[in-house]
Amino acid sequence: MSDLKPFAYTKYLGVKRPIIVSKDPNMKKGNITFQDQALMYVGKKIDKESVEKAVITFYKREAKRIITKRINAHMPQIRIKPRSVTIDGDNTKWGTCNGNRDITFHWMLAMYPMEAIDYVVVHELCHLKHLNHDRSFWRLVGKIMPNYKEAQKMIHDV
Repeated sequence: MSDLKPFAYTKYLGVKRPIIVSKDPNMKKGNITFQDQALMYVGKKIDKESVEKAVITFYKREAKRIITKRINAHMPQIRIKPRSVTIDGDNTKWGTCNGNRDITFHWMLAMYPMEAIDYVVVHELCHLKHLNHDRSFWRLVGKIMPNYKEAQKMIHDV
């Protein structure tokens, strides 16, 4: 399928992973899957732009899957459900929550370790109860995730 020589490297869930590429002239657009600890790209074109586009699509898909799973794991402690959850990359923030209970996460979170993803998920879920960063907000974050300060550093030490 490929010569197994990495085309490039990227981080996924906090670990540097190779991107292995192979050409398939029948594919309309490139696609990435995760297997054998590598991101496997298959596409009609093998160039930097095509691979990058496929990697971003992969991150968006994975961020949605992982974040949905983590929201469902932490939601019972908050007891408020978000109205909507969106993944995008138009914002410079890792996550946002508005007064309508709409939460948005950045697709680049898929590059970080699960603890960092959990921190951002918990942080935004806590905004469903406290739309600010007052003492009550941080107490709730700490109750749900006692080690949040270590996880917070992972996301801020970029």
